[in-house]
This record gives sequence, structure tokens and C-alpha cells, in this order.
Amino acid sequence: MSVYRARSNRSRNPLLLVCCLALAIALPRVEAGELPFEHRVTVYRDADGRTLAFSLQLEQPFLAEEFERSNYLRLHSLDDKAYLIYPRETRFEQKHAVFVGRLRDSGTARVRLEYETVTENLDGSRRVEVQHGEIEIPIPDEETGVASVFHEWAERQNDHFRRLLAYYPSETFLQYVLLQSGDRYGIDAPTLPRRAVSRGSVETSLYQIATGSLAIQQSLQQQSLQTSAGPEDLTTHISRLTPPELLSLDYAERLARQKDAGLAPAIPDLARFVPADCYLLHFNAVSAAGELFDLSEDWGGNLLRLFRPQARDSHLQTKFQRQLLLRRDGLARLFEDEVIADLAISGSDLYFSEGTDVAVLVRLKRAAAFDALAETWRAGARSDHPDLVERTFNYRGQRVDVAYTPDRAVSSFRVRHGDLAIHANSHVAIRRMIDTLAGDVPSLHAAEDFAYVTTLLPPGGDDASGYFFASEAFLRRQVGPAMKISEKRRKQCFNNLVMLSNASLLYRMEFGRSPQSLSELIAGRFIDPSRLICPHGGSYTFDAGDDVGTCSLHNRLKYMTPNVELQVLRVSETERREYDRYKERYAAFWQPLFDPVAIRMHVTPERVRLEGCVLPLANGSLYTEMRDWLGSRARDGLAAPRARSSIASVAAVFEPEQIGAVMRAIPGMDEVLASDPTLTDLGWLGERVALHVCDADQILQVDPQFLQPLQLFGQVGLVEQSVAALAVTATSLPTYVAVEVHDRQRAQRCLQLLTSKVLLRDQRVWVFDTEFDAYRLPDYRETANYVLSFRLYALKLRLHVALVGDQLIAATTRDALHEVIDAAAAPVVAGGDVAHLQMQLSPTALNEFRQDLHMYWAESSRRACHDNIMSLHHLVTLYGVAIDAVDPLSEAKYGVTCYCPEGGRYEYDPGRDEVRCSVHGNRQHARQGLGLERGSSFARFMDRLERVDARLRYEDESLRAIVTIDLAGADDGVER
Repeated sequence: MSVYRARSNRSRNPLLLVCCLALAIALPRVEAGELPFEHRVTVYRDADGRTLAFSLQLEQPFLAEEFERSNYLRLHSLDDKAYLIYPRETRFEQKHAVFVGRLRDSGTARVRLEYETVTENLDGSRRVEVQHGEIEIPIPDEETGVASVFHEWAERQNDHFRRLLAYYPSETFLQYVLLQSGDRYGIDAPTLPRRAVSRGSVETSLYQIATGSLAIQQSLQQQSLQTSAGPEDLTTHISRLTPPELLSLDYAERLARQKDAGLAPAIPDLARFVPADCYLLHFNAVSAAGELFDLSEDWGGNLLRLFRPQARDSHLQTKFQRQLLLRRDGLARLFEDEVIADLAISGSDLYFSEGTDVAVLVRLKRAAAFDALAETWRAGARSDHPDLVERTFNYRGQRVDVAYTPDRAVSSFRVRHGDLAIHANSHVAIRRMIDTLAGDVPSLHAAEDFAYVTTLLPPGGDDASGYFFASEAFLRRQVGPAMKISEKRRKQCFNNLVMLSNASLLYRMEFGRSPQSLSELIAGRFIDPSRLICPHGGSYTFDAGDDVGTCSLHNRLKYMTPNVELQVLRVSETERREYDRYKERYAAFWQPLFDPVAIRMHVTPERVRLEGCVLPLANGSLYTEMRDWLGSRARDGLAAPRARSSIASVAAVFEPEQIGAVMRAIPGMDEVLASDPTLTDLGWLGERVALHVCDADQILQVDPQFLQPLQLFGQVGLVEQSVAALAVTATSLPTYVAVEVHDRQRAQRCLQLLTSKVLLRDQRVWVFDTEFDAYRLPDYRETANYVLSFRLYALKLRLHVALVGDQLIAATTRDALHEVIDAAAAPVVAGGDVAHLQMQLSPTALNEFRQDLHMYWAESSRRACHDNIMSLHHLVTLYGVAIDAVDPLSEAKYGVTCYCPEGGRYEYDPGRDEVRCSVHGNRQHARQGLGLERGSSFARFMDRLERVDARLRYEDESLRAIVTIDLAGADDGVER
């Protein structure tokens, strides 16, 4: 019955039958069969059998019109014996097509050739059929063929990787394969898509404290593989290199003066156990430390690096907690239970990403409770790390409990001294602290600069307070030749370790497995040992168990040996010259900023307040020059009225004479002052000047991350470029200047006269004609509005000017001026810390510009996300793991894990053999939303940020900087 009904339905619906038939004709079909064209396979095997390659040549038959319009030919391997086949897709050219690939093992490799035929139907429509045929390639057991087959394969692989590198120019593995092709394959490396960074720029980055090792690794790799210079002899003793000339203040005399004034030092007691040349970060409570660490970790990729999103995570908090065998949440509970009194963190340098010594000092109230919890942490380490080594040793009467793993994932050195517990991740650091306890190493508590600074900026007393101090001895150590050259060498070794990772990936790509030793990599010419030299004298090995390269001195990626454990006794002549050039750069820019730095912190979920104290600069004139530039009296810089759309403001206090000198430069002002004797002295001017940038939709943007010193008509520094960028921004966003006045009548008279005199100006600027004009607009809210315009050639600028309250306002748009006038009706809200210089950001005022800001960040996030695509692709395809399980490999190979800044999810499509982000796609098929993904870190950051206020104030004894960050409530249910 069912069969009958089915036939009955088909007979009743002939249209359905026709549609099905047409659909079957139109859709492509995949069929297997004999290949309709000739093919020839050529195989090459070298004498030792390590190199096997094949070439498959295809020839169209005569008058094979069905192939003339064919869209593609694809060759796939049906087993793992044929691999690395190029090109991935091709077409017949002049009836000829070629595939090349590699072979492994023995026997026969089977491949499948997919091809299209395009024919015409009777009705003139085209029919596309996808067909395939199988080809068997014999794998020879003896030397055969010609090497040109292998060279052609290498050329095709280079072409493929160069195209990928054009899309992903920061991908270090692609660059390595191309640059290694001469040694590995005997063919010249192609020209790389991205221009090489100059040696001078690389050298500068090597000696900068803010340049991460991974950021310059690709440049170092390119230099290493494109130069043949070997290691130099270390002929110069480190004592012959002199540090920058740094002057010091007379702290003893200043302390005596403070004592006479009744001001005593307030040094945290834990500073007694910290060497004088180390920094100190002290907290009264663990909660304040945790809040600060969370904010710094989040804002390190947002506020502090606002223009460069990060898409790779070093997991620093997790790393140091694991190394030290301490847990933040446990410490917080102990503090709440009144087990811990206070704690401090110390170290000898600030290279956290690369690896630094960190010590945590905890003062205890109930030692037994702390010891019990610490033992549970150690027990957890035993469970997680079967290779954990535990032992004890005595040093100068102190027992040191040690727990470590060979890779330093755990590296804990623990000392108990009375009510003090010290946990350090370095054996040298713990010994230096014990030496400090013994009095053989000067302590930070006894440092006169620390004592003096605390009389000016004492630590806070509540649980939300923290205190950071970098002593003069610490800063001297950072700029000294031993530290600078040690860190420079460590960055170079970091590059070598990454090159070892790249070499092992290349080995795995060719042989389907990881190398078992460094010798295998060298024998196969995957790496040149003459270019793999540790500048500090370490030796390299390959850890087959963890599939990573190691250095006998610098350890391995992610857990590199701290500089405090590395001695620099002798340097090369090149290093001596490099350090001399570093001193020149330091003297030109950083030396005037040298002095001890103290920061008092107050951290709550609603507000972060940072107060910095810098002493009068003994090493340069910057302090004096800025004091001379700014006025003598500190004021509340940003006074009302203020436009409601003001998103960024900068205000400064000047002497009236300085403001007057600028006013006299205004076109037509000389005639105004000459025409009215009551205005001549400009005594009616005030002391404050403020520049406000307002919300609007921006068309032309200036990207601060690309600002760098330029050599145009002389050196154009970052300050000059920043001013120029601000000028460009002022042409894109509404901007206004507010100048304080003391006498409204004279200010009004000056403004009226200026509008009648400025149009009489007639002058040329360079070769361009200029034109000045002025007129009065209808009053707004009983306030006289004027327009001053200036034309240079074909460019014209209008300023809308009015006297509003006690401020003379000049705005680039009428709406901005009207907003200031509207705000004048509101009561003045003054207060806050007085300052000589103030900057304020008001994200809550963002409306139209918020979209531009979000778009800027979204674009930057997309680029950062795409930088991960090929790294993830290599690890997924070469190791055959799911993309969700790739993090351990990424940490081992590069010391970081990859993530999408916008919360996207990475996916691998085996059919297309590509990695995509669920938010951004990939570089070849890029996608991006109209704004920020709500789950992204920057979106959460922007949602929480209400205001940033930074103030600078000069005092008799110091320079005081105060930064206040107001945050929205954290109890919003969003996981952070």
C-alpha cells in the first residue's frame, strides 16, 4: 500500500520529478574512476634515505575542453606516508599541472587527486562534476632520482610559507622555516614580507626594561639566522665598565632637618630583612594585595597598555604562587583569622615576564596555623609533581627548607626566623636575605633615602593600604653594567630557546615525531649549532620528555633563571660598546628622572588611589625646569564651568606673565593692548589654563602605539609628535581652552577690541596667504558670543569665544561653547588635592566617541587575536591534539598561552585545514563586530571605569603625583 501511494504521488506531481532531476544535474558529484589525463610520478631519495620527495606531473589530453574551465585540482594523502604536498590547490596551465610532496617510511604511498570537469547541458547551462582518482607512489629503498625534485618541493614550500607570513607577519615559526631553508634545503631564503628591524633598534630594545623577550624574539631570530658573526671573546672585566654618573642627595642632612621639624621616619618593620638594593612592596592586609594584583593583571592589557591589546598570557600570578608554594586565597583566610599581621614582597629586578627572584615575607601572629596550611600546600605539590625534590640545608645558622622540580615550576626556599616566614623562589635571594639578617648586607630598613622619603610620604595605616619603595641602591643596580648585560644576554638566550622550539616543530613537521636529542636537530640541519650559542656561556640540550630546549644557565622558557643567580664577570668588546651607547641614551632621557621612588596605595573595589613621591632630582635640571615652567602656587586645576561632554582635560597653573606672553602672540593682540592702556599690563589674567577635549565622532585618528622618534628636518621626538597628535585630534574632536581671568570687565573689553582689530591683520606664512576675520554671533543665555577665524591657504579654523564666569573660553565648535555656558549655571564644586598640573579622563561622558574607542580597541583586539592563529594551527596539526588541549604545548614552546581578547573561542576546521576564532575569523577571512564583545576584558574595564584623575604638585622637598581611579561597584555578578 505504501509503495502504491508513493507511485501515485509521483504520478500526480510531475513538476516535483522535474525539479529533482534538475537539482541532481545542477549539484556537483564526486565520482571515483580512472584519471582522464596522463600523469607521471618522479621520486627522489638521497643516499642516507633521510630525504624523500616526489613530483606528480599532470598532462591534459588533446582537446579536453571539459578541463579548460576547471576551477581546481587538489591532491590529498590517503595515509601518512605522503605529506607536505604543495601547492594545496592548483589549475591546469597550458595543459600542465604539477604537485610536489614529501615521502616517509617504505612501501607505497596512496594519494587521491580531486578534479573538476565543466560541461554544458543541452539547455546551455553548465554542469560541474567533482571527481577523483587514486594514484600509488612507490617509495624506493635505494638512492634514486634527481635532487631537483627535492629542491622544487622546497621552493614550493617556501612560496606557501611566505604567503602565510604575509598574512601573519609576527609568526616566528614561519619566519624560522624560511630563514633556515638555506641550511636545511640548500635553497636561498625568499625575501620576507616584513622589513627587518634595524640592528640599532634591536640593540635599544635589548637594553630596555619595558621590552619583553617575546616582543623582540622575531627580530633577534632574523638577525641570528641572517648573520654569520660568531661569538666574541670575553676580554673585558666587568669592573672596567662604569655605570652612569648618578648624583645623590645629602639624606643625612635632610633627615636632620625633618627631625627638627618633628617629622620621624615610618619604615615598615619587614624592611629589616630586605637587602638595600631590592624593592619593597608592603601591605597591611592580603586583601589589598590581591585587589591590586587583579587590577594590574587586567589593566596591564588595558589601561597601562591601552593602545595595544594583549592576546597572550604569561599567568604570572599562578606561576609565582606555584613556584613559592603559597596560595593567595589561603593567605587571605589566614589574615582574616588574625594569623598574619602583615606581608611584603621583594626582589632584585622587575623582569617578571622573563623570570625574576621574588620573596614573600609574612609576619605571623599564630605561627602554628600558618605552618599547618603551608604543609598542605607542599603536600599538594608532592601530588602534582612526582619529581619534586625536598631537602634542607643550613646557612649561617638558619635552616632552609627546599622544594623544587628540575624545571623550576616549583622553586621554593623557606626560612622561619622568630615570627617571620620568608618564601623565595631563588637560593641566591634567600641567602642574601639571611646575610641581611646577619648584618653583612645593608638592609633597606637602614637606608637613609627610605627613612627620609617616609617622612614626606608615610605608609598608610589601614587594611586597604600598600606601600612600594624603590631605593637609590635598587635603581643604581638596574642601570649598572652587570644587570643590563645579564638581562641582555638572557633575552638573547630566550631567542635561542624559541629557535630550538621552532627547530623541533620543523623536525616534527617533516618526520611526524619530535626529536629525541639536540644531536638529531643538528645532524638533520634543522638548526645550525654555530648560531645557537648562549652569550652567557651556557650549553643547550633538548629535553625529549617535555619536548623543549633547555640551557644549563638560563633553564627554559617560562621558568628562566633569575638575574640574581647569574654572574657577569667578563664582557665582549661589542657588549662594552653597546653599554656605552646605552649610557648615552640613559643620560639623554632617563638620567634626569633618577631618584628613589615611593608610592602609597589605597585599594578598594570602588577606588584606587596612588600617591607617588619623587625627590628633587639630583641628576638633572628637569625638576627645576618644570618648576620654572609652571606657576608657584598650587591650585585646584579643573575649575567649573566645564562642558558636560568633556572627556579629557589637562590643566596647569602658570604665572600670569607666562600666560600674558602667549596672549600677546595672538594675531591682533598687539593693536588691542596699544589702543587701551588699561589692558596693557595684562594684569587681569589669572593663573590657570585648561585644555578640554569633548565627545564627538572622530574621522581621522592618531594611533599612539606607532609614535616613535623620527628624523625629518632634524630629530622629532615623542613629545613633539604627541603635541602634533593633539593638534590633529583637536581638528577631529571638539576642543576648547579655558583661561582664568581676575577682572571680567577688562577681559570683556579686550575681547570686544580683538574682534574689531584682528581682521586688519595681513601677513604671509611661508608662501601661503592668510586671512583673519571676526564677528559677533547672537547672544546665548545672555552671554556674548564671538567668532575668530583664521585661514591659511585653503584651510580655515573658527574659534567660538566667550567670557563665561571667570574664564575666557575659546572653543572649536559652537556646541562646546554653549555647553560651557550651560554649565556656568550649576554651582561650582571645588575640592580635591591642589596641584600644579592636572589631567582628568571622564569615560562616563563618552557617547559618540565611545563607538570610535570601542572600534579602535576591537580592531586592535582582532589583530592581536589573529597573531595567535598560525601558532595554534602548527601545534594542533603537528601534535594532533584538540585545540582546547593546546595550552600546555604553547606554554612549553613559547612560555605563554593564547586567548582572544574579545572572549572568542578558537576552532580548528580539518576540512579547510585552518584555525578560526569564533569572533574574529582569521586573517584571510577576517570578521569583527560593530563594537566590543560584552564579555571581553576591555568592555568590563570600560564599564567599571568612571573617572581617572592625575595631579602633579611640587613641594619644597619633593614632587608629589596623585592618581585616583574611580570604579563602579564590583558586585554586578560578572566574573572577573
